[in-house]
Amino acid sequence: MPKEYLTVEQIAKELGLSEETILRWIRNKELKAYRLGKTYRITKEDYQEFLDQRYTGKPDTNQRDE
Repeated sequence: MPKEYLTVEQIAKELGLSEETILRWIRNKELKAYRLGKTYRITKEDYQEFLDQRYTGKPDTNQRDE
C-alpha cells in the first residue's frame, strides 16, 4: 500500500498555525519529513505520531499494564 503524504501547507491549515511553525518543527527534528527540492512532505503516519506525542489528555485505559 503506497504511503500518503501531506504538505507543510496542509498541516498548517489543519492545525491553524503558520507554515513557518511547521517548518521550525521540521528543522528542529520534532516532525519527520522528506525534503524534495525546496519543499517537504510528511507521511500521515509520521504526522499522527507527532500529534500523539503531544497529546495531553487522559491516557488510554486499554494500554495499562496489569
